[in-house]
Amino acid sequence: MLQFRIQLALCWLLGAVSLSTTRALSTPSSRTVAPGNSIIPGSSIAVKIDRAAAVSSRSLGDIKSVEQLIRNAQKDSRLSKREVEFTVHPLITTVSPKRITQLVERATVLNPDYVPTDFSTWYQVLFPEPESEDNQTLHDLLATLSGYQEVASCHPLGGGILPAVDPSNDPLFPSQGYMTPAGEGINALYAWGFPGGDGANTTIIDIERGWKLDHEDLVDANITLLAGLNVKDRYQSNYRHGTAVLGAMLMVDNNIGGVGIIPGAQGHVVGVTRVVGGGPFENYPEAILDAVDALGFGDAILLEIQVPDANGNMFPVEIIDAVFDAISLATSLGITVIEPAGNGQQDLDAPILCIGSATPASILNPSSPEFRDSGAIMVGAATSTIPRTRVLESNYGARIDVHAWGENILTASVAGSADDIDTYLPFDGTSGAAPIIAGAALSVQGMISANRGTKLDALALRDLIKIDGTPTSNPSVDKLGVQPDLRALIDGGHLL
Repeated sequence: MLQFRIQLALCWLLGAVSLSTTRALSTPSSRTVAPGNSIIPGSSIAVKIDRAAAVSSRSLGDIKSVEQLIRNAQKDSRLSKREVEFTVHPLITTVSPKRITQLVERATVLNPDYVPTDFSTWYQVLFPEPESEDNQTLHDLLATLSGYQEVASCHPLGGGILPAVDPSNDPLFPSQGYMTPAGEGINALYAWGFPGGDGANTTIIDIERGWKLDHEDLVDANITLLAGLNVKDRYQSNYRHGTAVLGAMLMVDNNIGGVGIIPGAQGHVVGVTRVVGGGPFENYPEAILDAVDALGFGDAILLEIQVPDANGNMFPVEIIDAVFDAISLATSLGITVIEPAGNGQQDLDAPILCIGSATPASILNPSSPEFRDSGAIMVGAATSTIPRTRVLESNYGARIDVHAWGENILTASVAGSADDIDTYLPFDGTSGAAPIIAGAALSVQGMISANRGTKLDALALRDLIKIDGTPTSNPSVDKLGVQPDLRALIDGGHLL
């Protein structure tokens, strides 16, 4: 008998102290939670069904089928949520099915290699219980599901972790050296001397958990929340992380603070935290589709999340199947996606054991038959001083396209017990390197637009920013690719 082919993912998030919320792509509204309180979210599972297999097995492959599958897993699991009620919803609720179909059809036309995803086959199962710190009950549920003949794969959808922003472990860097000439930086200052080099006529959306959008050096950039929640959690990492990311790209060229790599670009943000079925829950694929729906050919998305494997090591977020599907749609539509490689000290060429998977798979090794390419620009992190080498925490491997500084990245930040004081502090890790690369990519895209009157698709831009870049001192060991050199691209005539 043909089997269901089901892909499952788990998501949970940290508690929040204050939230700003908006319907997808609408004017943001807000609500406030009293200081000291926190919202403890429930956990959710995303389910993808092969409807052809479902019909053959006398199932409709609909919400009722998913409900029955979860009930069976509850009964069979040793620990997992046996008496807990749940609700089932479509995985994507903020972009209409008609609009998703239009996007998929357009991607198929623009990219003949794109394998269309039927997003209507994805569902989310919402549990009202907050997840325990070790997530053991849901891990047990995933283990049970992975043993079913009907289950093709199961793994986390959410549960991503923001690399810590810890200014105390670095002396305050006196300047933004990541923009200096090649050998050290990406040569952004040189690019500013050419039309479009400041990112003019480009748009980028940062996807993560939270930002201080009224920071003194960001407020005049007019960065808007397009969808999801703006979460400042009880651990006070979200605002510091998101504000630092935006600052490296978009700090305004004025008389205060610093200046971003692409101050001429238009920035927006989309929150991964959503309210559905009584939420909040995290939903990375929906956040990506919200961004895709708001962007056009030649625009960009920055994904600032890393996720754990079954052993707790940090990896790029695209190891989650639903996220991979969403990224692939974006890049096939000509939208560049920039993705941190993660701070797990892991060799991405090695097999990865995803949560819920029975065996490891080499999905990020370009030499493996198991490899899959989302089309994203994957970013590693290197030291800021010469000789430049891989920073200790950065993942590495042949899949990584480019790298940038992973330490001493002076940028906008926040301070104080309520994260309400504007300041400027060092940022680090692959989360710090990724906005530098996003800035380099959109500087190139801006100059291409100014020179040619057109823009590059995601794969062409990914290939271009590698040309004549600066390697680390030991490329075969560091396995980070090159750091883009904007001057080399300009002077080499590659942008004409």
